[in-house]
Amino acid sequence: MTFLALFLTALYEPEEKKHIYRCPVHPLKKRKVLSHRYIDYAADMTIALSYYKCLDDWEDEKKRTRFLYGKLLKESYDQVKKRYPRQCGNISDSLHALSVIEKQHPQQADAAVNWSGQMLSEVFVFDEKDFFSDSLRKFGFAMGRFIYLMDAAMDYQKDIRKKNYNPLIYMKKKPEEMEEILTDSISLAAGEFEKLPIVTDEHLIRNVLYGGVWQKYYAKFRGKETRHG
Repeated sequence: MTFLALFLTALYEPEEKKHIYRCPVHPLKKRKVLSHRYIDYAADMTIALSYYKCLDDWEDEKKRTRFLYGKLLKESYDQVKKRYPRQCGNISDSLHALSVIEKQHPQQADAAVNWSGQMLSEVFVFDEKDFFSDSLRKFGFAMGRFIYLMDAAMDYQKDIRKKNYNPLIYMKKKPEEMEEILTDSISLAAGEFEKLPIVTDEHLIRNVLYGGVWQKYYAKFRGKETRHG
């Protein structure tokens, strides 16, 4: 969601407000804060996604801390839902469909990946009537697919150990064999990015899309596909 704020800020170049803020974590030192509508929007989407993540963790693993945190987020989430019913409705519907596949039709791995893409597609669209909404929706969809697959690759051994759902099992792929598929997903996102008239922080966004998203994967898996033959 930090990337979302950066991305939409670079695209729309909104008027920015600066003020001084005392951080609860470091209250002794005042800090400069930058704010505008897209930073606020990314914060709201963080609340929505965090709320549903808590519900998912409680349902799947009965993590009581997540249940309690979800209850703390509920009031804030309800306010976000009133402001952004399209985005929150899509998140809810997509995660429900994803949960059904994971529990009842686990072999439909590609459908699971697509629902993750669908979930994020509307998050990247601040205003569905905006001229750039189609490209932003496609960008979010590709990013959602990539993130789901990347998480599956990084969590592969842990998911097997804990008997959690992982699409790679049903795709008959090992994490070190996923580079080409992951490249296809992030390439679609990069293609949509290149269509947009982004100048501000263009180099930073490009570095994230073409390099940053791969760092942990390369550190953990690059070369293993060769060694294992």
